[in-house]
Amino acid sequence: MPLSRRTFLAAIGGGCLTACSQAAGQQAPVDVPGQPGPASRVTDRSKLAAANPMGVSQMSFRRLCGEGLTAERLPDLVRSKVGVGRLNWSAGLMGELTVDRVRSIRAACDAAQVRGVLLDPELGPGLAAVDAAGRSAWIERLKPWMERAAALGCVGVGLDIRGTGTWEEQSARVGEGLQSLVPVLKGAGVQGVVRLLGGMSSQGNFVAAAMNRLGDPVVRVEPAWDGWRVDAREEFHRMTGLRLLAPFAACVLADYAAFDDKGDSARFPTEYCMRVIRQTDFRGPVMIQFNGPGDELEGVLKAKAVLSRFKVEP
Repeated sequence: MPLSRRTFLAAIGGGCLTACSQAAGQQAPVDVPGQPGPASRVTDRSKLAAANPMGVSQMSFRRLCGEGLTAERLPDLVRSKVGVGRLNWSAGLMGELTVDRVRSIRAACDAAQVRGVLLDPELGPGLAAVDAAGRSAWIERLKPWMERAAALGCVGVGLDIRGTGTWEEQSARVGEGLQSLVPVLKGAGVQGVVRLLGGMSSQGNFVAAAMNRLGDPVVRVEPAWDGWRVDAREEFHRMTGLRLLAPFAACVLADYAAFDDKGDSARFPTEYCMRVIRQTDFRGPVMIQFNGPGDELEGVLKAKAVLSRFKVEP
């Protein structure tokens, strides 16, 4: 039975659907096309003291899953070894998802007291297809995954808005695709969550403009620490992207690949990323994703140690 709108909006807690404010700091606010103005800063200091819950992505354990770690066993590992209670699922690592198997995985989650956040169906591009028929076909392929997400207790499904063409062409197609998707998501009782997957989907200003035009909280975004690679030559500015997309976040992906001798990311200071998040109203989950080589559990625990310095708590 689909989750009610009230249930799924409340499911991950921490006000994940609340519009977030502009991050404080030395950089000037950034306006987004179609947005009335920059989000306001948080002035209530008690909000800055509140913590964000922590979770982990199944993709962090992609090699272990390939070696036999089943989806039924993962919730116990997440709870007992990582010590967190939220999990992002990836369809490509879960195997065949029959009705009975989804029930079995959900039972394992409930037993371990682990809550699903997102289910990424890994459908590839198509929501921004050139023709309306292509967009409709993609939405039809997504529908069974909405049902699986709801059955797993997840808040939403991942969306891929990559396309081809100019900014204007892709903008129009993304807008049409999302508009068509909105009633389907509401009927299923889940959110659609835009993921940063390269191309225009990693252009913070492009995604923020699309969200402002749509103006419906059933579609949200998963900003990422390190998901701003547009193509081989271009990378969108990380802090600008986080500031632009924080107001639309369902959750944040804390993706790490390597660590320096102080235990932080070798590519960026976590403090800068968390500064944006901590000075907004966003109190939804920060989800660890370890993308590096070596021991996957060790990498996840290193990421957990970094995030724990900034009031991201299990």
